[in-house]
Amino acid sequence: MEEKKDKFKPEVLKFNVDWFDIKDACMQTIGKKAGKEPNDEWKRKLLVCRHSPIRRSLISVKWDEIPSYVSTHFCRHSVGVTPYVQTSREDRTGIPREQRCQTDAVSMQMDMNIQALFNILEKRLCNCSDANTIKYAKGLLEAIRDYDENIYWASIPQCVRCGGCPETFSDCRFYENFSKNLTPEQQTDIMARYDAYNEYRDKVLSLKKGNKSK
Repeated sequence: MEEKKDKFKPEVLKFNVDWFDIKDACMQTIGKKAGKEPNDEWKRKLLVCRHSPIRRSLISVKWDEIPSYVSTHFCRHSVGVTPYVQTSREDRTGIPREQRCQTDAVSMQMDMNIQALFNILEKRLCNCSDANTIKYAKGLLEAIRDYDENIYWASIPQCVRCGGCPETFSDCRFYENFSKNLTPEQQTDIMARYDAYNEYRDKVLSLKKGNKSK
């Protein structure tokens, strides 16, 4: 039986992430050669630092169907990302504009670099984001995981990176609850905090998969 397609998970059209090339750009800034291919520890440190060479990348994804209002949320991000959204113009679709609504499905493609991906997911994985938009953000994250586990590891909601909730107008209290289980080291060490969040995320995913299989 053919596996049912996850509507929230986009197709990855391009994943141009050359880690040797990225390391070479890093070494260029200090007058050295890239040398060997970087290991996972080096990659994760760079992804957390978010130094400019991570922008030496191109990730292109496409949803065949995504609610129009969700595509608008993704289009709010403009630095390092270019969105391409199916038109809703009456002369192109044959559907009068007054008959269309925000939940109508459109196709959408996004081209972005790694840093732009992080910027998008920091906001759209946040519990203060729209519930349906969060589902599409998680689908995007799972699509990335198929290609690079380290980029997946470094893609986190903004509260985990900040060590506290920056949404001062609407605190969802996620970080307050999450941080209760953090050690003093995890509270102050950003790499340790990323590790703790990924352990938490994997447990949540494992529980969800277990419930689906019942």
